[in-house]
Amino acid sequence: MAIIYSYPIGTPSAADNLLGTQVDPITEENKTVQFGIGAVSTLITQGYLETTTTITNAQWTALGTASVTLVPNPGPNKYVKVLEASIFFDFAGANFGFTDLQIGPNGGNAQATLAAAIASPVSEDQVWTLAPNTPNLMSTGALVFRNITVANPTGGGTLQVKIRYQVLDTSAF
Repeated sequence: MAIIYSYPIGTPSAADNLLGTQVDPITEENKTVQFGIGAVSTLITQGYLETTTTITNAQWTALGTASVTLVPNPGPNKYVKVLEASIFFDFAGANFGFTDLQIGPNGGNAQATLAAAIASPVSEDQVWTLAPNTPNLMSTGALVFRNITVANPTGGGTLQVKIRYQVLDTSAF
């Protein structure tokens, strides 16, 4: 076998294969096999869901009193766990101003927060990535985007909120 750095560097695609080892569950012998990159990607993100919600300027300026649903209520015994969230502020001429913004279950604790002290006001297009809050007490219900106070945010433009999440089912935990 050649020295690994003697091989050319390529750009992978989902149709490519990786060389790997598969353990036979009966004989426990290792067998060299090919795994599709697409199949490996699916295995890694199994159970993860992703959605993007556009928040209009009218919804933005009413956010102090009316939250925006990102994920509908998944049903009894189910909790939405935020893994990652990103917000794109599409600036349109007037400063976006706000108090802390939160992603969390309707009526429950915040799972991710964008602090106004870090991000407000926004005077140009910006993207923010939010890590989940720790510790993170979840409750059942729809996952919403909300302003922490009843004061309405200001500014002109739209937002896009992208979240990656899991639905945890306590009846099959």
